[in-house]
Order: sequence, then C-alpha cells, then structure tokens
Amino acid sequence: MSALNDTKKDLSLLNVVSLGLGSIIGAGIFALLGQVILLAGNLTYFAFIIAGICAILSGYSYAKLAGRYPQSGGLTDYFHIAFKTKFVSGGLSLVYMIASAVSIAMLAKSFGIYATELLKLNTNHLFYINLFAVGITLILAWLNMQTAAEVGWVETLIVIVKISILVVIIGAAFYQPELKFPSIQMKSVSHFDFLRSIGVTFFAYAGYGVITNAAANVHKPKRTMALAIYITLLIVMLVYLNLAYVVLNYTPASDLITDTETAIATVADKLLGKWGYYFLYLAAGLAFVSGINATFFSMFRISQALGKFNVLPKIYIMPLTKNATWGNAFTTFLIVLSIMFMDFSSIVNLSSAAFLLSYLGIFAANWRLRKETSSSADVILFGSALMSVILIGFIVSLM
Repeated sequence: MSALNDTKKDLSLLNVVSLGLGSIIGAGIFALLGQVILLAGNLTYFAFIIAGICAILSGYSYAKLAGRYPQSGGLTDYFHIAFKTKFVSGGLSLVYMIASAVSIAMLAKSFGIYATELLKLNTNHLFYINLFAVGITLILAWLNMQTAAEVGWVETLIVIVKISILVVIIGAAFYQPELKFPSIQMKSVSHFDFLRSIGVTFFAYAGYGVITNAAANVHKPKRTMALAIYITLLIVMLVYLNLAYVVLNYTPASDLITDTETAIATVADKLLGKWGYYFLYLAAGLAFVSGINATFFSMFRISQALGKFNVLPKIYIMPLTKNATWGNAFTTFLIVLSIMFMDFSSIVNLSSAAFLLSYLGIFAANWRLRKETSSSADVILFGSALMSVILIGFIVSLM
C-alpha cells in the first residue's frame, strides 16, 4: 500500500486553521507592534492591510503547491520540485534557513527585553537583555539537540493562552472607551518608512506556510489548504488591526517611544491592571519560547537536508547527538553572536528582509509549476510584483 493511502486523513478545516493561528499569532505581534507604529504612525492600519494582502497572495501560491503536492514537507520541498539545479533550490532553502536563524535571534532578544522589563532590571539593562536572550537560546537549542519528541498539548495550551489574552485586551478596550487618549500626533511618515513598516509587519504574518505541512492529513487538500490559508490570514488581519487600534488609542505617545518593544504590555496594564499586565508577560514569554522552539526544530532539520545536498559544509551532517549535528551547534553559536552584537532593530530588519526574499521564492516556484498547480499567472505576477516593491523599498529605506 502506498504512503498516500497509509496517511491518516484526520484533520478538519478547523484543525488546520487552529494550527495556522497558533503559528502566526504570537511572538511577532508581541515584539513588533510598537516598532511598526513608530515607523508608520497613523498609517499603521494600512501597513497591516497591505502586508496582509501580500501574505494572502503568497498564500495563494502556497495553497496551490500544497494542493498539488500534499505529501511534500513545505517550502524547501517546493523549491526542490520547481528548481532542478541545486544552486537555485539550495540557495533559496539557505535563505529561508538564514531567515529562520535570524528570527530566533529576534524572538530571543524580545524574550530578554520582556524579562528585563518584568524584573525591573534598570541598571546594566542591555547586559540583562542579552543574558536572558542567550540563556533561552542555549537552553532551547540544547533541548532540540536531545529529543525529537513532540509536546503537542503544551503547544496547544500556549496557543489558547496567547490568543485569549489578546482577545481580552481588545474586548477590554472597547468596553472602556472612556480611557481613550486623544489622537496621537505622529511624525510625518516618509514613503520609505512606510514601506519599511510593511516589511516589518509582514514578519508578523510569517508562519502561514506551516499550514501546508498538514496537507497530507486532510481530505480534499486542494480545497482545504486554500480555505485554511485564506481564513487564517483574514482572522489574523482582523486581530492585528484591532490590536493596532487599541495601542494607538489607549497608549500615550511618550510610552510608545520609551516602551516600543513592550507596547502591548503597556496597554494591558492600563486596561486590565496589574493582573492583566503580568498575565500578558506570561503569554508573551510563552509565545517567545514556543516560537524559538518550533523554529529550532524546523531549522535544524532543514540544515541537515542542505548538508546532505552539499549546499552546507559537512559539519551539518556530522553527528553531535542522536538528533543533532556539529553544524546545528555552529548555527546556534552564530545566533548567539547576533544576539550579543546586533541591536533589536537591526535583527528585525534582517529577519524581515530574509523572509520577504524567501516568500518571493514561493512565487517563483509556483510560476515554474503553474501548469501543474493550475495557478493563475496574473495572481502570481501581481503578488510577486507587490512583494518585490515592498522588499526593494524596505532595503532602500535601510540605506
């Protein structure tokens, strides 16, 4: 009997949407909302909408590829199917691996910032941020090198906690309109700052590709994958727009400037009091840990595959433990260096650019396979053009 027939088709549309929501909503929005508001000001809503549309257009290509190749493992497999030359498929996979590694640095740095703020460690602030960030990175890297066991129920609990607290904050804001501040007078936003804000915002949507990993476990993957990706991204966009509204209207401008990376925690304190403040820190901490752990799990396996294809050096296939290689340890070392010697903004910018480039690769893969996937050339071209404009503008804004 074939592997296809052996695969259990036991995931419903609701299950897959839940997987997507858990993957997308979390660490990115906890860490980046204040950053986006500082860049885009009152255009923040448009940044989230445009980044969301870009994600949906990219999701179209993801859905088509997942529907046509349900047994494949996701992005790196699509590159391998679409591009027969190792230089292209391996190069795009390597970019995605780099994006994953930098995102770990960003999440770890965010964990350090939240931990330092929670413990009120105001002296040697940067030292403690890096200490917590490096500590959580090494712990989770070590755990991923020891075991491949999945703790699905823990991940599910984290998803419930982090989404629930965000919904409670949004509900509390609408329940207490009298706490609103007058409209914040933000600085004028340049075209490049706006494009940069979209690039940063896109990182908060990144993660919907995880949905395609479930393609082999659903009935009618072509229909289910498309619906799951579109429904997930629309829900995420709605949540993000409401969070942006809450932070823009319930946070003093001075707090946005001084507490950029913890903007949601600041507004939680105002709307829910100290218990909400501490509960949000718990949710954020869980989200960061969950995000780092999941990314390590994926990145270690991608790097080993690239080692086998000779895209990465041989150390990426030299065993260190039962489930890890010397290359995994070396990658972890590079992540630690980036945490220690790069500031938060630089890490965010590098991560956003790498993810935009990786997702452009999905457009390219689907373009190559458009006949096999029955995809619209117009949708692929429009989506790739929009993402290219965002990426180019994002890079230029950093110069």
